[in-house]
Amino acid sequence: MVDRRLRWVSFVVALIGLGAAGYLTYTKYAHDGICGVSGGCTVVQTSTWSELVGIPVSVIGVVGYVAILAALLAPQRLELVRLGLVVMTGIGFLFSLYLMYRAYITLEAFCPFCTTSAVCQTLLFLLSTARFVRGPDLPALVPAGEDDDEPAVTTA
Repeated sequence: MVDRRLRWVSFVVALIGLGAAGYLTYTKYAHDGICGVSGGCTVVQTSTWSELVGIPVSVIGVVGYVAILAALLAPQRLELVRLGLVVMTGIGFLFSLYLMYRAYITLEAFCPFCTTSAVCQTLLFLLSTARFVRGPDLPALVPAGEDDDEPAVTTA
């Protein structure tokens, strides 16, 4: 039951991250990176580090969050799916650390949407790692005779 709760928390966090990355993608294309929320957003969105090989990092974020959501919807009993979540969120976490360094230290700018995404990636990495280490929830064992579908077996 604990794993199911952590999975749903992960799903909600990934949706929040997708919203932040989606908004940044929208402002990048619709307003040339100019964000009406904070001047720091504009500085970050128009910087050299706002793109990776010509692709806006916000688009990479959207793709990453969609992949994480898809993995969260996949059957979680497969260890490979759970390990994939750790790897994806780990890469996202490390990339977010790098981008936060560039935003705060190099550019001396604060973008609330970038920060939201970085916090989401950090939480997703922690949650997916905890879920992987803990393992999937196992079905509860019901003693014979307590299950309505099976009669009790007695030995003489």
